Amino acid sequence: MPLITESAQSKSCAFQALTYAKNDDESGYHEHLKNAQQHLINAHKNQTDILSLNARETATEVDVYLVHAMDHVSNAQMIYDLIQELADIHLKK
Repeated sequence: MPLITESAQSKSCAFQALTYAKNDDESGYHEHLKNAQQHLINAHKNQTDILSLNARETATEVDVYLVHAMDHVSNAQMIYDLIQELADIHLKK
């Protein structure tokens, strides 16, 4: 499911970005953060597509897999936001 894949890629890129920030490599940080953002945008687009489809359908079942996938998107967003704050601390030393 693209939600999980894109979210996982976003988290991975965000943590890579933090590693670059901890090593005072602003260029590497921004490159990986941009990649994380793009994967997060892709995840949100997929999430919006699913929510729109569910809004048009009646009696749509929500399965555990979908809930799990949506949780991945939420976690990816939280990690992305937190990484930016942590990187800001490291880069301003």
